[in-house]
Amino acid sequence: MSKKQTPESIKPRVVRVFVSSTFRDMHNEREELVKFTFPKLKEKCRERGVEFVDVDLRWGVTDEQKAEGKVLPICLAEIERCRPYFIGLLGERYGWLPEDIPQELIEQQDWLKDHKKKSVTELEIIHGVLENPEMEKFSFFYFRNPATSAEVEEDLSKKPDYLPEPETSLNKLKSLKGRILEHEQNYPVPVRKDFHNAETLGQQVLDDLWAAIDKRFPERETPSPLERERMDHEAFAEARRKVYIGRDEYFNKLDEHVNSEDPPLVILGESGSGKSALIANWTERYRQDNPDEFIITHFIGGTPDSADYVRMLRRIMEEIQERYETGRAENIPSPLAGEGQGEGAIPTDPKKIVEAFPLWIAKASARGKLILILDALNQLEDRDNALELGWLPVYFPPNVRVILSTLPGKSLDALNRRNLSSMNVGLFDLEEKKTLIPQYLQRFSRSLSPRHLNLITDTEHTNNPLYLKTLLDELRYHGDYFTLEERIKHYLKARTVDDLYEKILARYEDDYERDSAGLVRDAMSLIWASRRGLSETELLGMLGLKDKPLPKAVWSPLYLAAEESLISRSGLLNFAHDFLRKAVEEKYVVNKETSNDYHLKIADYFEDEELTDRKVDELPWQFREAESWEKLKDCITKTRMFLNLRTDKKQYELMGYWLKLENRFNIVEVHNEMIITYEKSVTDEQELSYLLNQTALFLNLNARYEGAEPLYRRALEIREKVLGREHPSTATSLNNLAELFKSKGDYEGAEPLYRRALEIYERVLGMEHPSTAASLNNLAELFSSKGDYEGAEPLYRRALEIYERVLGMEHP
Repeated sequence: MSKKQTPESIKPRVVRVFVSSTFRDMHNEREELVKFTFPKLKEKCRERGVEFVDVDLRWGVTDEQKAEGKVLPICLAEIERCRPYFIGLLGERYGWLPEDIPQELIEQQDWLKDHKKKSVTELEIIHGVLENPEMEKFSFFYFRNPATSAEVEEDLSKKPDYLPEPETSLNKLKSLKGRILEHEQNYPVPVRKDFHNAETLGQQVLDDLWAAIDKRFPERETPSPLERERMDHEAFAEARRKVYIGRDEYFNKLDEHVNSEDPPLVILGESGSGKSALIANWTERYRQDNPDEFIITHFIGGTPDSADYVRMLRRIMEEIQERYETGRAENIPSPLAGEGQGEGAIPTDPKKIVEAFPLWIAKASARGKLILILDALNQLEDRDNALELGWLPVYFPPNVRVILSTLPGKSLDALNRRNLSSMNVGLFDLEEKKTLIPQYLQRFSRSLSPRHLNLITDTEHTNNPLYLKTLLDELRYHGDYFTLEERIKHYLKARTVDDLYEKILARYEDDYERDSAGLVRDAMSLIWASRRGLSETELLGMLGLKDKPLPKAVWSPLYLAAEESLISRSGLLNFAHDFLRKAVEEKYVVNKETSNDYHLKIADYFEDEELTDRKVDELPWQFREAESWEKLKDCITKTRMFLNLRTDKKQYELMGYWLKLENRFNIVEVHNEMIITYEKSVTDEQELSYLLNQTALFLNLNARYEGAEPLYRRALEIREKVLGREHPSTATSLNNLAELFKSKGDYEGAEPLYRRALEIYERVLGMEHPSTAASLNNLAELFSSKGDYEGAEPLYRRALEIYERVLGMEHP
């Protein structure tokens, strides 16, 4: 049965919560939320594959005017980013009233003209909830007990800068609370009207917010690694869909191709010309018109693992597997503890993946139409001659339509040798630019004079779509009309997109480093040095001091300015384009020493964290990039880290780390030391047998048979002693040891082990069990390997008969 991919199934799994409160009197409450409540929510969310981000622009700021008066535009923009989640905290203070609201902000937010004499806190609540009915369903309000507020007020009165709340403000506060209570029935939980202390508030927020998150992202919908990868590709596509001028000729060409039986179509065009944007927009339109068709879109360079050709092929095969539920390894249990070895499973060995890929494509074509899109072949990692495209089938079945894109280089040369048809995505011409520029700026209530428009349209390098969009994003932040022409000319001196980004980074430094020297350099360099990007929580932790993250109020202005050039994949911020990455590298990461410093700064952060998927993903990778070999070796031989890396998804990554380490350390000795250390702290023999088995499997995978064999034998001895000689897990150990002998070509040593395992399965699980059939297959494979086809055939036939009777004639 096929499984559709719906927009809901790839919804961003990020929860951003805006916290609104008055400044002076809510210090303890903000500290409780930021230091205790929100970390608990982050932990619970990560178990669901959700990134939790709290936005409190007052936390960590000591100056009320910085917290209130200078950041109103930032507050309103952050509320937009956090929709639909909002938390309001109110005591007996109304909050700071700005002396004036800038006219420019009123023009952007015209509702402000009716609320000029109100506090920043009330403006946040109005914008966030009261004038937006949809927000009411995800909004939570907490009123502090007046007696507690009186105690807080008494403490404040002892400070030299204390000012009592004016009567007019108290009346406005009473009116605001009344408006909130009028809407109470629309909130997910009633307004909490009487919390007595920060600890009580923290528990209430934890309970209320988690109930909403649990409902939005139930445990049964926690995404698999495949779904997370798919969401990351969709996030990349969404970033490319913004402000795209759809050219009918291109859309029509793609429509014609997918409705033909032609060989693959190649999309060409210079960097920044919009090939990825074309693919992203056409795919969205085509999927809406043809919701039942099976489309796999892979943006090479769009996600961290997307440029690895083996992982790309494996991902495509997993998409086919999920769509049609074919060949799932768990459907036919494998008596082997290794991954990817069950009957019908996706291989794990890179060569076997390449060999199997055409067969999986053929399987998909037999079930229906498949549209396969591979964008930016030129960005593949150049290993195993991947850019020569030897992994790409020469023939595709008629039911499979293939669209490829690339830049000039090895990949294009390889495609040209196949004589494939192509289409070229051209740059903007003058008329298109004159159409796009006003259209784009109008979205932000901006416009250019004819003179300024001509300055841009008459410059040749604005023909590049990415250059033009990046330039316009910058100009819409420039508020001084009298210096606008000078600013345009300044930017137009940059002839390439990465040169333009260097000028933009310099502007960020001028605007956002007044209170935080080096913020732009460090933030951008840390994102550059990350493997997959960094969550805001991680980034602010690295930018701050130990146990004191950088305040959101310092970070948010920079983030909002750079937002169009950043992308969020599963809650991790990264660069939306390689041009910005290149600009950061050329401007800030000027040598290997600087590069290592930023990699180690990220490693230092993750070393202090609990072991999570993020730590497994980033920490060893950072040590490798920093060429910190001793730390890398110690990291990947910590037992829990090793077991997390010794999985089907990660084991080739673990092998990659050892490719860097093998000339420096003895892989067998190091893993034996790991086991010795583990035995000193753990007495459970079953757990020890599991570690022995997993370590042996890894050494076996690396052809270190002399190191794997004694570990397999020890694991077998423990299982025979603890579980018994007739236990299925004992049979698994026998199979693993037999596999090792088979890998070495010792067929005589392997055969009795396979036979003993088969006897256990037959006696304990039965003659008709799928594991018995899998064990028969193993023995048949052994006979086949040594050329005894007469001995293999009856075993294969018997296994087939079991599968047909137990799993059905139609089972994969």
